[in-house]
Amino acid sequence: MANRIKIIFSQRDRAVLHALPAVMWLASCLYVVLTQFQALPPGITTTSPVSVKNIAVLGLCFLLMYPVYRIGYLALHRMFPSWPQVKHLAVLSLSCVALGATSLVATYLLFDAATGPLHQVDSRWYLLNLVVGMFLMPVFFFFMRGTNVVREQISTVSRLGAIKGLLRRVGPDAGQRLVRLQSADHYVEVHTETGAKLLLMRLSDAMELLIGSNGQQVHRSHWVNLEEVSSVIKRNRKIWLHMSDGSHVPVSRSYSPALREAGII
Repeated sequence: MANRIKIIFSQRDRAVLHALPAVMWLASCLYVVLTQFQALPPGITTTSPVSVKNIAVLGLCFLLMYPVYRIGYLALHRMFPSWPQVKHLAVLSLSCVALGATSLVATYLLFDAATGPLHQVDSRWYLLNLVVGMFLMPVFFFFMRGTNVVREQISTVSRLGAIKGLLRRVGPDAGQRLVRLQSADHYVEVHTETGAKLLLMRLSDAMELLIGSNGQQVHRSHWVNLEEVSSVIKRNRKIWLHMSDGSHVPVSRSYSPALREAGII
């Protein structure tokens, strides 16, 4: 089932699906705030929430909130590039829940302290959205991500096992973090945080041992651990990966689509 989902949905599509709960919650909060501020056109009120007009406004609020979610995701990814995607999504979704709840409470308190026509507040909408945000949306989010969290943990164990198996072949002083592999005639250079070591085998054989790890071949002579990519350098239609050991690994044109699919370039 996991492989089937991976084939149907690209990495970008899966990120959009996981964003739906938080974006729906923000859209609902925005709708209530606009309603209480009487910022909606005449005829759109909270007395008929299932009307076509209200559904259209909710859809517009959804379209407005999705870019906010994407900007937040990109900001988190830039500030904490070493975090796994599941952590980015979890932190961002819970932040959206907190943001929406705060806006509802602040608006309610503002209107409660106000006088005049805006003093008439329909508390049922606030209570409904607070219940949805504080209970249903987090449950929905973790329900959607639950199986992925388990797969992420299993995948992490598998990745570390494959990498440790190769490093054991290098020797006790090989290091703990595999950064990249480079072909060198009949040998392969194994680059870790402690430096480079030579291993008597072909690059293809070494990559076969690393099946299941989070790495990819990016050039005829290079394999990299995607978790050790620090940044991407693009110049004159050529691409290099700046690795955590300070090296720059060239990316061949034939391998670039796989890296784009993985969200690296």
